[in-house]
Amino acid sequence: MIHQQTAPEPEAILEEWLAETEQARARELLERLIGRHADPLIRRIVTFKLAPSSTGSGIQRADVEDVCATALCNLMGRLSRLKSSGESAAVRSFSGYAATIAFNACNEYFRARKPAWLSLSMKLRYLATHSPQLAIWENGEGQEFCGFARTRGRQAVSDLSGLAEESRKLRQARDPRRLSLGELVEAILNAAGGPMVFEDLVDLAAEWSGVKETRLQSMDVNTDEGVHGWEQVPDARPPTDVALIDRYFMSRLWTEICELPLTHRKALLLNLNDSAGGDIQLFDFLGIATIEQIAKVLEIEPKQFAALWKELPWDDARIAQELGISRQDVANRRSAARKRLARRLKESASGN
Repeated sequence: MIHQQTAPEPEAILEEWLAETEQARARELLERLIGRHADPLIRRIVTFKLAPSSTGSGIQRADVEDVCATALCNLMGRLSRLKSSGESAAVRSFSGYAATIAFNACNEYFRARKPAWLSLSMKLRYLATHSPQLAIWENGEGQEFCGFARTRGRQAVSDLSGLAEESRKLRQARDPRRLSLGELVEAILNAAGGPMVFEDLVDLAAEWSGVKETRLQSMDVNTDEGVHGWEQVPDARPPTDVALIDRYFMSRLWTEICELPLTHRKALLLNLNDSAGGDIQLFDFLGIATIEQIAKVLEIEPKQFAALWKELPWDDARIAQELGISRQDVANRRSAARKRLARRLKESASGN
């Protein structure tokens, strides 16, 4: 009798990749994890979520590809940080982890078509990642939680039924629209009694401050049969050779970054993370620039840079100390760098 060898589960591949130190073998494992498990699942979810809204909505095949690429880029960014942390994987279900990231990418796509909600979301994320009183973290399924820094690591509050009454009380006491975003977030978290799912927090902040948005229904809700919605979607993977991530774009981006003035390079790269539209570690994982090459561009001694690699991204205060300038100057230089990169990449894309 011939026994067929069972293919390893994605969680086993993930664990092996996290522990693998040989670069070629690590790349092989990552390609298997993404190509065989993450990419087909993400493509099924994105195709299903965008297709029903395609009639008359202006959504094109390119939109599907863009959202898939965004989800894969975010997934690889998170995996790269998990590997660089040296910690054992806390991912209980890799499929659930990848699916959550796909859902988030779809939601971000739809909400990007509603600038008010997207703007509030970006401001809240910036606040949560830069305020010492707040924190953002993930659970084992890749779902983002936000709360006070002292509650980092705790599960999000699931019962939010009492928040409507708290909102009414707040409106009686003062106009929520006159609160700063920090004050508004503090009021919501205090009313909730603990950390919240990040998107729930943004939704409530939008509601309390008068930004009207429609909440998207998530496909990860169990059906009556006890099956996740995305598990019922037929495999719609197209027979194309679309790259997992637009490596050409990342290569062009790296080339343009190298042309920036040194202070602009440091202000940008030392603070780069996936919530800001990229991840410094992706340059290494995609084979575009090694850690040594990144160190050279930043004009930091390679051994010193390798030691601080796991500490990235830095906040503006630390970058300001590194450059000997003010925090505002750091922000100004990063803003100028992003504007130049956007202009140069646009010119490159248009062939100018």
